[in-house]
Amino acid sequence: VFNNELDILFATDGLNYSDIGIVHTFVASSVVSLVKNSVNRRCVNTDSNIAVCNSASSYSAQWPAVIVLHTVWDSEERDLTQLYLALSRARVYCSVVIFPYEGRTLDDSPHMLRLLRNLSSFARIIWH
Repeated sequence: VFNNELDILFATDGLNYSDIGIVHTFVASSVVSLVKNSVNRRCVNTDSNIAVCNSASSYSAQWPAVIVLHTVWDSEERDLTQLYLALSRARVYCSVVIFPYEGRTLDDSPHMLRLLRNLSSFARIIWH
């Protein structure tokens, strides 16, 4: 899903790599490593880079296009606050990949299911 979203952004006319930010929230270090490897492979032989950062480290940063990788926990306040902070980094386009904490499913987080249902009229929700 992540690589498909990157492919969509790379096919967008007028969008440079430096116009793309990857913002993650509480994502496992192994996932962050995979993301960075994918980004680095795509940026070989270019003068621009794609920023990859934790949402807590990007409060004042913004990009025209952002891919958010959000891990869902148990706390509604924590989940929604971190998700909002990550979403607000995008100025024009934002794609969000939401996945539950290891060993859990989204069914364990009714607040997130409720949010996704409410957003379904405004955003394309892809369930995997």
